[in-house]
Amino acid sequence: MAIDYTMPKLAMAMNEGTIAEWLVSHGDYVKKGQTLASIETEKVAYDVESPEEGYFHIVVEAGETVPCEALIAHFLETPEEAVTAAEPATAAEASAAPAKDTPPATIESPPAVSPQRGGQRIKASPLAKKIAANAGLDIASITGTGPGGRIVKRDVLGAQTAQASTPRASGGNLVLAELPLKGMRGTIASRMQESLQSTAQLTSNWESDVTALLAMRKSFVARDETLGTRVSFNAFLIKAMVYAIRQVPMANACVEDDLISIYENINMGVAISVPGASEFDTGLMVGVLKDVDRMGVVEIDKQMRSLIGRVRNGEATADDLSGSTITLSSTAGIGPPGLMSTPLLNLPNVALLGPSTPVERIVAVKGKKKVRTMLPLSFTFDHRALDGEPAARYMRALHDALENPELLLA
Repeated sequence: MAIDYTMPKLAMAMNEGTIAEWLVSHGDYVKKGQTLASIETEKVAYDVESPEEGYFHIVVEAGETVPCEALIAHFLETPEEAVTAAEPATAAEASAAPAKDTPPATIESPPAVSPQRGGQRIKASPLAKKIAANAGLDIASITGTGPGGRIVKRDVLGAQTAQASTPRASGGNLVLAELPLKGMRGTIASRMQESLQSTAQLTSNWESDVTALLAMRKSFVARDETLGTRVSFNAFLIKAMVYAIRQVPMANACVEDDLISIYENINMGVAISVPGASEFDTGLMVGVLKDVDRMGVVEIDKQMRSLIGRVRNGEATADDLSGSTITLSSTAGIGPPGLMSTPLLNLPNVALLGPSTPVERIVAVKGKKKVRTMLPLSFTFDHRALDGEPAARYMRALHDALENPELLLA
């Protein structure tokens, strides 16, 4: 008797998944808990384990994308059953008909399996496979330097650098590189376009005097060995955002399906740059720090460093990348001093803070000229949910917290 195996729904926002790689072969006997496949969503690539045991019959080939709960394989009781079971289908066939209507047929050719070298399955991280695929590199040609010879990100990037490139002509111009608008790049493009088209975005810009805040951070950095981390400036920014949310809870909200949800807990989305398909491209993912309102700046910094490491190493889980209630997208230290921007919202959040690089300016302090460190800030909000008055109150509360950092330790 066949047991159907469908595309698992691994996150609330997951609607479809791509079978990046089958880690077992067609007809293999698999045990419960054995790793079956590497599944990719638009955000995460991760391995899934078998919920059953039996002879494995693959219905959807590696590389196909199908909706959640669409049939992708069977568990069968006998190897003979596996030989006479249905032929591997395409993603369209798998999603077009219910699993129970799949008719038996004779297998004529096995589905695609994991890439191999010398008869052995190649060990590679999901991120390494994704970068190699986007760059058109044969993963089997790359030597891994990770644990046990596993191919990791640095190996693929090294192979890209070593690969000779010949510029081609296009419209009378020589093309240095081509970046396919798919994968992570395609997801970023569609999300940013959707963000602009589906919301009523407005960005306000101002400067806050962070001279005292930087002095406070310096005192924390001096105790980095005791604290166990070199507390970053972003950790203080997150703490200031939490302070402001407590004054104006409406900024900690999301809009979905014509419903505004104002959240009690605060899950901070943090925009993180990640390697793209080539040296000319970078990706962007939003990691999520859960319940930052319950943390001090030291704990925020530790959790943030851990999260950034997982995201950039391709080890983030679906939980790491979902559930944000407000977002921080910082270009501090990257953009030129004094830069003001208009960052786009991270849907479905209604608010995003975009700090830039601090700059020293001569300002008037109680009637006297003084050199102070000023932080440019951009606050983008969705006017469908957040009107100008509460948005201004949020910015005022944030400004007060940044200029009076003792409020962050209260």
